[in-house]
Amino acid sequence: SVVSIVTESVSTDSWAQNYVKKGAGSGVIIQKNGYILTCNHVIQGASKIRVTLSNNKSYDAKLVGASPDDDLAVLKINAVGLNTATYGNSSKLAVGDHVVAIGNPLGELSNTASTGIINRKLTIGNKKLNLLQTDASINPGNSGGALFNGSGNLIGIVVAKSAGSNVEGLGFAIPINHAAKIAKTLIKSGNIKSKSDSGNKNNALIGVTIHELSESEARREGYDKGGVFIASVASSYAKDAGLKAGD
Repeated sequence: SVVSIVTESVSTDSWAQNYVKKGAGSGVIIQKNGYILTCNHVIQGASKIRVTLSNNKSYDAKLVGASPDDDLAVLKINAVGLNTATYGNSSKLAVGDHVVAIGNPLGELSNTASTGIINRKLTIGNKKLNLLQTDASINPGNSGGALFNGSGNLIGIVVAKSAGSNVEGLGFAIPINHAAKIAKTLIKSGNIKSKSDSGNKNNALIGVTIHELSESEARREGYDKGGVFIASVASSYAKDAGLKAGD
């Protein structure tokens, strides 16, 4: 029931040239007719999404809906009769419970399993996500994948790990009791807007294409320090405000 996800998005370099940026993650099949649950940050901004099943069959996927505040998204592929994950009950988890994380670490090691235990339930980050903490090995590419309990039931969607050379064994997952409710809403109604957008009919756009410049890139381009480089201006409002390519 765990799938690998590869994405493509178009970015712009400091010379205003477009290039294709690739990303990778994981997902979990939640309905036999092709609905897949993953993390929003895995597919955010993607122009192309490709899903590969455990039998190595690949499908183009479309985005059904996303909830940025919950970091969850639902994809749909044109397939039927798929193996679905069986939901467990994340509210009944206790410290020390055995868990297995399955996903696509590093974007190239699909169906990798790592084991660990539940350490605690906590709230973390600016978005105030309620998360499960585990010491099962989590790596880039695991995001959106599955955290199963000892009975093989899905109890969480892997969302992140704490990064750093001194950090080991700090992985996090969204409890399935919450993720399943969000997935049901996304399938039924589509996108759930970010709380910051709740008062807007549409998401706001500045109307510029940007590129982040590191300190070294900035110095190479003749700037004093790193920051956001405007590669092009696409909106008349941005032009009227005085924004220019090269700012």
